[in-house]
Amino acid sequence: MKHKSWFFQAICSLGVVCLTLLVSSPLALLAFSDFNSPVPASGSPIYQESPPDTVKYTLPGTSADAYYMNESLDNPPSSGKPVYDVFTVEERQAKGLALEVPKVVPYYGQKVVYLTFDDGPEPENTPAVLEILKRHGIKATFFVVGNQVEKYPDILRRIYQEGHAIGNHSYNHIYRELYQSANTYVSQLRHTDEIVKQVISVRPRISRAPGGSAGSFTKEYWESLNKLGYIEVGWNISSGDASSAKASRIMNNIAAQMDNKNLWSHAIVLMHDGRGHGETVKALPDIINFYKQRQFEFRVISFETPPPW
Repeated sequence: MKHKSWFFQAICSLGVVCLTLLVSSPLALLAFSDFNSPVPASGSPIYQESPPDTVKYTLPGTSADAYYMNESLDNPPSSGKPVYDVFTVEERQAKGLALEVPKVVPYYGQKVVYLTFDDGPEPENTPAVLEILKRHGIKATFFVVGNQVEKYPDILRRIYQEGHAIGNHSYNHIYRELYQSANTYVSQLRHTDEIVKQVISVRPRISRAPGGSAGSFTKEYWESLNKLGYIEVGWNISSGDASSAKASRIMNNIAAQMDNKNLWSHAIVLMHDGRGHGETVKALPDIINFYKQRQFEFRVISFETPPPW
């Protein structure tokens, strides 16, 4: 009888141990699990969720402090930064990607100025302009010509790497070829896009018509630009440096036009850094100081830049 009693007690003890292990095993599992893992609902299997699939977007080969357009539709433009596209028009069309520009609210500040330079890059004036801008801590916008980029790719690369904005200013700047039709105009833009992209791995989305759009553009030009997603950028302050004006005259031209306070919220200053514009380089420090003394904010051309007029 004693032997049966001992045997019964052993069986009961073993049953208690097994029951204890069964009850405590989920707690033991939780103790060794990742505390960041979600706790499952009662009766649900215990598992660690796999991370959601990561959508991979194309990134530029070399990057600067800028806003880059790629496949993403949920990528709002960064305020006040240069705008680039990792794809050409042809590449977007081949991939079935949108060409239109994201909707943004135009930026009107109390005092805002955009310094813009056309016709470069050029081996003497463009580096000199860049040095002055660096010394003053200013960013500007350079509307470049395709055949000049072919000659001086390193200067374009420097413009990009130093955080300035780059715009498209046609391939050869020859009016009789450029303005034959909307198609010839857009063809030069697209050719220049490809040249720029070969140098800095991205292309601009802003453009400026040589000589301005007035008198050269018809309805078909605007329709073509809108369809392909180009933003045409004019100006409202002319430095007058396209003539043989001296540095003092260039400065006076700008100061006189700034009497129009309606332009203070978005003053877009046209200058040139191409060959023969050494006087613009001489005037630039005074131009910068003119705006600094009046507490203007310096910005680069972007999708937020308002129309000049």
